[in-house]
Amino acid sequence: MKKTLITLMAMCLSSISAQAQSEVRELPLPRIEPSPVSLSQVEPQQPASRILPDNPIPVLPSLQDGPAPCPFGVGKSCALLGGRAFFSDPIHMTEHDETWVKAAKNPAMLVGFALNFAANVADIEGTQSCLRAHTCSEANPLFGSNPSRARSYATAIPLDLVAYAAFALVKKEGHGNLAFGLLWGSAAAHLYFASAAFSYAHVVAPTSANSAKHQ
Repeated sequence: MKKTLITLMAMCLSSISAQAQSEVRELPLPRIEPSPVSLSQVEPQQPASRILPDNPIPVLPSLQDGPAPCPFGVGKSCALLGGRAFFSDPIHMTEHDETWVKAAKNPAMLVGFALNFAANVADIEGTQSCLRAHTCSEANPLFGSNPSRARSYATAIPLDLVAYAAFALVKKEGHGNLAFGLLWGSAAAHLYFASAAFSYAHVVAPTSANSAKHQ
């Protein structure tokens, strides 16, 4: 009898549990759908473009920025120059140069070299003219009393190059006006001797060699 009751009770419990499971399986389950995600939210935010300032542009000092180095103007006394008068230097003849080569490349120095060399050539040619006319003799002992044209140029050109290098060294130290003045003085001397030699070339040669004019 007990076995029969136990068996019936177990069958009832198993049927109740099976029915509960079937009911749970038949319950409507909610459907979860993924929410749409905006791509704009997923994309990383780009940093705002930053505008950088331009490179600073140098501005020349003006009277509004402060007093000029020589405020009294051209031709006036300047404290920066030790009290000497100030004059503008557009061709940079009073500026120091790093090397004598750079000093020699100054436009004013190049013009001085060219004119001095041309005057020296005129001097040599004038001397050769009067030497051929036997109306003069060479006074420079480096050339000899009656030098040929080849010897004259072979002696004069190296001397000119040494002199030009010395003038460039003077310009390198900031004394360009002095170097330019020496170049012009040398050119003027050559032109004077050239004009004298050409004038002697048109003079009739004297009969005595001792009365020949010396240049």
